[in-house]
Amino acid sequence: MGNLKSRSQEGFLLGLYANVFGDLATMFPNHRSTLCRDLETLRSRVAAEGVSFLTKTLPSLGKAFDEALDTGSFKPHHAFKCAKGRANPAFLRGLFNDLFDGSGNLVRHDPAVIRCIRQVCYLVYKMQFPYSKKDERQVIDRFLLNEKALHELELPDLTRFREIVARVLEGFNPREILPRHGPGSVATGERLDKKWVFSRLYQDIHYVYPYDEYFVVGGDTEIQDRREWYDGLTRCETGVAKVVLVPKDSRGPRLISMEPLEYQWIQQGLKDALYSHIGKHPLTRGRINFLDQSVNGSLALDSSRNRAYCTIDLKDASDLVSTKLVEGLLPKHLLPYFMAVRSHVTTLPDGEEIVLKKYAPMGSAVCFPVEAIVFWTVAVVAVADHFGWRYSDVADLVYTYGDDLIVPTVCFDKVVQYLESVGLVVNTQKCCRNGMFRESCGVDAYNGFNVTPLKMSAVWSTDPRSGSCLASYSAYANSLAERGYYAAADYVRTRLEETFGLLPFGTHSAGYPCIVVDTFSEAIRRNYARGFRVRRSARYQTYQVKTQGLTPVSLQTTLDGWPRLLRHVCGLAGREPDRVVLPRSTLMRWKWYTIR
Repeated sequence: MGNLKSRSQEGFLLGLYANVFGDLATMFPNHRSTLCRDLETLRSRVAAEGVSFLTKTLPSLGKAFDEALDTGSFKPHHAFKCAKGRANPAFLRGLFNDLFDGSGNLVRHDPAVIRCIRQVCYLVYKMQFPYSKKDERQVIDRFLLNEKALHELELPDLTRFREIVARVLEGFNPREILPRHGPGSVATGERLDKKWVFSRLYQDIHYVYPYDEYFVVGGDTEIQDRREWYDGLTRCETGVAKVVLVPKDSRGPRLISMEPLEYQWIQQGLKDALYSHIGKHPLTRGRINFLDQSVNGSLALDSSRNRAYCTIDLKDASDLVSTKLVEGLLPKHLLPYFMAVRSHVTTLPDGEEIVLKKYAPMGSAVCFPVEAIVFWTVAVVAVADHFGWRYSDVADLVYTYGDDLIVPTVCFDKVVQYLESVGLVVNTQKCCRNGMFRESCGVDAYNGFNVTPLKMSAVWSTDPRSGSCLASYSAYANSLAERGYYAAADYVRTRLEETFGLLPFGTHSAGYPCIVVDTFSEAIRRNYARGFRVRRSARYQTYQVKTQGLTPVSLQTTLDGWPRLLRHVCGLAGREPDRVVLPRSTLMRWKWYTIR
């Protein structure tokens, strides 16, 4: 069965690539013959090397191409033979020859050609294929190597960095938080309603976030009412997190941390408070961003033209923010709160427990805001030193969304130096600073044009119950059509309809998987023509179509009393108080959907 699934996946991807190349031949008719040869090359290499040619080898060519856009020179790639008398590869030679001369120098700047080369290279780069034991071992080994590096880390004088952090966090009250549960799993195993009945009392958390204030909704009154529950809490000094590996992309798995339930509860509250405070502070407002990636995306687009800013890529960013560094940066009065909510120990997949030197791995709710403060602060000091200005005068020259850093191009070397001085690792090959290529927060830009490829992440499925496949691939087909890949879009829709039945029509705001058209009236007309049942709803005063869509699975809540009230106040106030939704669980159902 595994081989059948593999062949089905390979067949789907080859069909998708065949139609993408057909669209490219329409876009570039002068390259039709060479594109036909390129498609045959692709097919023969997939036959010889498997799907890894599409998921690993082609993306490596894309990385080499991106580097050439930054440096202005393409270096021969080890996995592709060069075109005769040229430095660029024979594969896609027509498109490469439109940009590079025989020596590999970038001499023309056609964004349409650049976009198409990158589309071919990155088409399935993000596909979340199952990973091997070898991939798993490599990720764990890197995690352990990073821990070793932090153990040996010697930090510079942090006085000036600390001054900035103190200014940013001035007035921040870590006690004014509203705890809540996160969307992910927890190391202690609770799910659904069981998350609202705490069973452990961790002394390090209780010391700064007392249970009668932060884990119950009725204070001392509730503690007295539930005395048996409170006295029965398992007393622990500290919690133990759990390392898990989840699918990321074609390169292998992503390592995340599952936090103990009670830790996650407080972490989420502290995270939300930090987001709010930093988002409003005059120094960081619009510069440290947590919810809006468009700031970095717009800067990348503009800087690809004027080259005023460069983008910096950090390797294993969250794993290299040391506890020692955070302790050196935070004001003393805040340290007990930030240290209480981090897991000191984690369990590896093989059961081994290790003491963590990093502050908080990915998966901890405080990882994102704390790393953003650290990266922004270090970069601000570096930029201030480069220009010889006060840090308050350069605060608006540094932008970060998590580990996506944007700084003035002239300050690149100084920023890299300062980042590495505190134990961080800069991947200089993925930084964009020299040419007219920039990438940040999902926007890949060249000379003021968006050249971001459409990357498919969901694995293809022929299971008619796979609602995620229907939703992902119908949206992907619409995106392909918007980019001018009409044959590829039709191919995806045809394959979807073979499994799920006819797709209805809708606009961009439709709440069901559909073929997107421009107007509401066109959607109605084409749904009628396709044989869908369409009605005018007197209740909603609009038109609806009967089709299948995705509905989350929910269960009747079993909570009552004080835990039910806690859930209402801190979790789902105003949203189906009698129901609990199963995470990552949807059903395919036929129902009436409003045509939008």
